Amino acid sequence: MCGRFVRKTSAIEISQIFEATNNSLDLPVSYNVAPTSRILSVVSTVDGRRVQDVSWGLIPRWAKDSTKAASLINARLETVSEKPSFKNLIASNRCVLPMDGYFEWKEVLRHDEIKPFKQPFYFSPQPGSHYSHSGVLGVAGLWSSWKDPNNPEGSSVITAVALTRDANAMVSQVHHRMPVLLDQQGVMSWLDLATEEPLSHLVEIEDEALVVCAVSTKVNSSRSSGADLIDPIDLNDASNGKRKAEHNDELRLF
Repeated sequence: MCGRFVRKTSAIEISQIFEATNNSLDLPVSYNVAPTSRILSVVSTVDGRRVQDVSWGLIPRWAKDSTKAASLINARLETVSEKPSFKNLIASNRCVLPMDGYFEWKEVLRHDEIKPFKQPFYFSPQPGSHYSHSGVLGVAGLWSSWKDPNNPEGSSVITAVALTRDANAMVSQVHHRMPVLLDQQGVMSWLDLATEEPLSHLVEIEDEALVVCAVSTKVNSSRSSGADLIDPIDLNDASNGKRKAEHNDELRLF
């Protein structure tokens, strides 16, 4: 799954990258976006693509309250068309969720320890990859509009969920799932509401799509922030906090 990600590209830049108008608030940069946070999304309308901010964590239209949001941040590609929370959204409520990169965790054993601990890794676009949209990932998602039935005078809330799939060989070294990444053709197809059977157009993701590095365990806390959260670290360093001094090349995991 994808439970934290980075947003360092502005809404204006996202609108330019994905050729959309910007209807979003100016969300602040965040190197540790957590569930229920406001995030950016790209949607299709009769007037073309639009960037809008949504809440990460889908609230089904039929929900009696918002308690499901924190648990519905991801939807499995293999079962999304069967789940009541998602199946009615596929035809017309598709979106792209821009991410500069995302975090996953893996249990590792440090050379000076006895028990394993959860080590965070940061995945970001491989420069020059088909999945890099000017350095930004485009993740397939679904959105929904929800209105609190206990507050009929209140405003509707727009929420979104990211699709995930089995990891490719590279990502599976860290985690068995990964976001459904879209290349340029994938973005066009996913956002085109005339696309029939859109799930069938989501292709396998090549190993060269992403680069990965180990990062500080500071990211484990959702309260942590700052650009240093995505700085590569050397797993052979006992302190688990020493940055690589020579350069920012991706870390070899094994």
